[in-house]
Amino acid sequence: MYYLQDLEKCIVEILDVIADTEHHLLNISCELLVRDCLDIIQQGEKLSKFQDHVEQLVSFFLSLDQLVVHKGKTWPLERLARPLVAQSLPAIMFVDTPSLVKLLSVLVEIFGPIPLFLKNYQNYHGKSDVKSYLELFNADLLPWCFNGKYSTCNSKIDLLLSLFQDECFFDQWCSIIKYTRAEQKHSIDDKTSNIKNRLELLTLLLQKVRERIAGGKLRNLQKNGYLPEHWRHDLLDATATSVLCDLTAANHHVSFLCAALGGSDQEDQICFLSAETVHKVLGSIVKDLASALLASTFEWARLAYSLLLPSEPVHLKLPEENSLPINFEMALFAFKVLQGSFFSLGRLEEDSVFPSILASLFVIEWECSMSLAIDDESDLEGHIKGMDVGSSMSRSSKDYLDEKMHLKGNLAESIHAFCQSLSPSFWNNLPSFTLNRLANILAQSVRYSVFQTRDLHVEKTAALCSEWVAQMLKLICLDDINLQSFFDLLLSEGEYWPLLLKPCLQNGHASVKVQLEPAITDDIELKHERFVAFVDRLILNLGFGEVILGVPGNLRCATSQSIDITSPMSSLSRAWVAGEILCTWTWKGGSALETFLPSLVQYMKEESCLEVSIVSLLLDTLLGGSLTHESGPWVLFNAWHLSDNEIGKIQDRFLRALVALLFTTNTKNCLWRESDALVFFEQLLSNLFKGSTVNTKCLKVLPFVMSTIIKPLPEKLNEDSPYGDLVRKSILSWLEAAISCLSSSPREVPVQDIEDWMQVALSCFPLSITGGAQRLVVTVEREISDAEISLMLTLFQKYQFFYNGAASSLSTSETVIPRTVELLGVKLTAVMVGYCWTKLQENDWHFVFRMVFKCIESSALLVEEMTDGINDAVINQVSSEDALEKLKLMVSTTDKLTLSLAESSLVTLCHLKHLGNLQEVETAKSLQLIRSGDYAESINKMVECILRLFLASGVSEAIAKSFGEEASSVIGSSRHAYLHFWELVASFINNASPEIRRSALESMELWGLTKGSVSGLYSILFSPQPIFHLQFAAFSLLLSEPFCQLSLLKDSSLGENCSSAQRSDISQSTELMPDSEKTLCLRDELSALVEFPTSELLKTDLTERDRVDVFIAWALLLSHLQSLPSSSIIREHVLQYIQEKDPCME
Repeated sequence: MYYLQDLEKCIVEILDVIADTEHHLLNISCELLVRDCLDIIQQGEKLSKFQDHVEQLVSFFLSLDQLVVHKGKTWPLERLARPLVAQSLPAIMFVDTPSLVKLLSVLVEIFGPIPLFLKNYQNYHGKSDVKSYLELFNADLLPWCFNGKYSTCNSKIDLLLSLFQDECFFDQWCSIIKYTRAEQKHSIDDKTSNIKNRLELLTLLLQKVRERIAGGKLRNLQKNGYLPEHWRHDLLDATATSVLCDLTAANHHVSFLCAALGGSDQEDQICFLSAETVHKVLGSIVKDLASALLASTFEWARLAYSLLLPSEPVHLKLPEENSLPINFEMALFAFKVLQGSFFSLGRLEEDSVFPSILASLFVIEWECSMSLAIDDESDLEGHIKGMDVGSSMSRSSKDYLDEKMHLKGNLAESIHAFCQSLSPSFWNNLPSFTLNRLANILAQSVRYSVFQTRDLHVEKTAALCSEWVAQMLKLICLDDINLQSFFDLLLSEGEYWPLLLKPCLQNGHASVKVQLEPAITDDIELKHERFVAFVDRLILNLGFGEVILGVPGNLRCATSQSIDITSPMSSLSRAWVAGEILCTWTWKGGSALETFLPSLVQYMKEESCLEVSIVSLLLDTLLGGSLTHESGPWVLFNAWHLSDNEIGKIQDRFLRALVALLFTTNTKNCLWRESDALVFFEQLLSNLFKGSTVNTKCLKVLPFVMSTIIKPLPEKLNEDSPYGDLVRKSILSWLEAAISCLSSSPREVPVQDIEDWMQVALSCFPLSITGGAQRLVVTVEREISDAEISLMLTLFQKYQFFYNGAASSLSTSETVIPRTVELLGVKLTAVMVGYCWTKLQENDWHFVFRMVFKCIESSALLVEEMTDGINDAVINQVSSEDALEKLKLMVSTTDKLTLSLAESSLVTLCHLKHLGNLQEVETAKSLQLIRSGDYAESINKMVECILRLFLASGVSEAIAKSFGEEASSVIGSSRHAYLHFWELVASFINNASPEIRRSALESMELWGLTKGSVSGLYSILFSPQPIFHLQFAAFSLLLSEPFCQLSLLKDSSLGENCSSAQRSDISQSTELMPDSEKTLCLRDELSALVEFPTSELLKTDLTERDRVDVFIAWALLLSHLQSLPSSSIIREHVLQYIQEKDPCME
């Protein structure tokens, strides 16, 4: 290698020396050298080591350039280079190898193209030489550079770049583009393959120009061509435009456009197209991307198309099948162009199309994710049925969807990866116009998707759309102001949302306006529910503070000062959104109590340093809404056992929301500050009177509110508390008002006033019922003053006068006491026993026991009458369908008020039983009265009524079961409407004495129904609609005397309804039977479960009903076994039976 280099240098130096002294010898030497070079070139690759020889020639000319040409001498050009090129150019073009192209490029770079190629060139002759060179360039050099082998394309493009000259740059560039366009048009017309090569070569040329401009390596261009704008040309713009319109666009089209546009990364600032053409490219990209949405079966996606292209007409119909691949191929083509030139396209800040392009990326990915969410069979079938695919479809709908999803999935996957690759700085540096327009389109698109999606379940749609928003916001990093502007737009008013509350400004502050009687159709209600579900999920994903309060996350973390989010300076508070969700109450996938209010509470706990004034605004709004509607009677509201289920029974949506908010923030979590409570209570009182007239609507709302704010009151009250003092004074005034309404003569009583004021008074004396059915305890929730006790005693006495007066006049039909007033009396009785029992006199106790017994007995008779009706339906049945309808009718027409009376009476009875067990000396007189014979006997009778009620309900279900599982479920599910009532019933069942149980059983036996008590207990135990309190009570009774004697074995000769004497002989008879006749016959209810096939049971879930029932059945059987005497023959048979069976308890 070094030898050859030294030899080259020596030859060059010798030639240079003889050039100065021996011209003749120089001519001979150069001619010989040219001849040898020409020989190498003409032989081409046939020559051994051809590539090495050409490389030696290149090296020789480079040495010649360094040692001679740089000194300004011209003989290398005149004697060697020009003659060599003149004689060898045809051969070089014919052989067409990369090494020869490189040799030619080196010669051009050393000597320049015009001196090298023009044979008659001696000195520069201006325009004539340029013209001659340009003719050679257009006729020979350009076609050859663009028509050679693919292996030489790269090196010939380098040569082509070196052939550019300042003097004719624009003409040369125009010729190249014209040549390319001519070939492009020709190949499109003739469908040849040459277009690929030509467009690829132009692409390669632009790429190399970009590299050389960026690197400053265009040494042959000093005046023209060294700046990007020099390369811009109308023909290049036209070429780009024609490529965009080519429906057969392929990857090489993408590469060309990307090469012309530039912008593959943020550093690439070179674009060879005019701003107008770039704008056209942007328009074509957004149109092609949006075309994928036209192929969607989702209406919202087609509506989003109109957002991306507002000036484009859109026909919201599914395109023909054959157009679908084209749609997605066009979209994929547009995306590839965008991906390769993204940062160039985004530089036109005034362009309104770029935001639509960005938005289309999100929307296409969202549409695909929703399509993929329709993955279960039922959804897919519905989706196929809902598509209007036209009569031209020849393939099945499933194949149609498979192809579509494949195309769509590829596009969405590419888009997702690209969006994730964009740095936060890109989004942060976007112009405000672009960012705002992008947020606007995306917000509207999400709204469309929530409102218009029908193919996906509500909860799935809500989860999906909220996830879109969360991921999008995480990606684009909006600042606090833009973020809240986005939420304002996303949650803004529309046709379907909101329906009940609307935002407004009042005295310069954010406020909420109640919508009076909005017109709500089924379609509007459905779409409204969808949006509420979406907002709820959005809050769960992003947080209550950001979505509802409008408090930026960084601001919450950065300061501990109070933030007044209702100030006019901060229009971010969306209290109306919170109110709308609360009033909506339930939706698929969530509810105000289960999801929304926990989010509010969590925020209040975590951000205790902030002034969460939204709660005060919400309370005022909901109170105002409640006062515009009629609310139901509080007396039917179970305020003593306040629960989510009980609050849900309130019919008025504003009152229900108000009670739920108070219950959650004040009763359950105690997050209220005393100052907030005082302001709200004063607001409440200010609405109670209109001048001197009582506001009846507020009067009806008042007890609901007091029930929720009175319980935590003792923690807030003290001697100097303004709030506590105001509440105490108010309670006393309300008691006086209730007393003034009662009169000894019922005819003089304004009944509505009695109801309203007694409800208010009673709501201030809450009771707490805790412990469940096994250990039920009734306690008082307040410590009341002597003044309150005195007024309560007066109220109780007044009510007794009123009640007794009404009862005595019943025989003359002059007055019938309203049942709601009667229920108020029962609740008053329970309150008196809870708060004032030490002050009650004997006549008061007589009234208490009389009221309680009457209500409990009435409920027992009610259930027994229903059992009779069900039994008659069985006996007189025409068909199972008719009997089932009768069952549903009987259940639906149950007297709810009777059960409500009994429920309150059971609370009183529970407290009475507790008092009977006290051992307090200071209250000995009252306790002696309660324990006296008459009262003790009355308590036992009431417990027996409760047991009869329980057994009758079970027998009802047992009889109904003969019609099938559905009929049994009708009876079982009816109990779920009165869960607390049945919990109270179960608490007495577990503690009933053997005598009471025996008496109740005998009463049932005398009844003569088609099913007996034990069958009823089994129906409760294995009900298809189980209530665990009742199940436990039934389980206990089946193992207790006297039920245990009939709950294990069935006696075919005597039957279930045998007498006590017959039943007592069963065991003895079994002992005396011969062994051959001793066959163990478990009751059918028990054996069916104990013998349940293990293989089938193992297929069930651990908590599935069948497995649970089998477990309970085995527990009952084993408990029976344990209770039998060890020497009992029955015990031996039961033990043998168990050993023979395969236990199924896992």
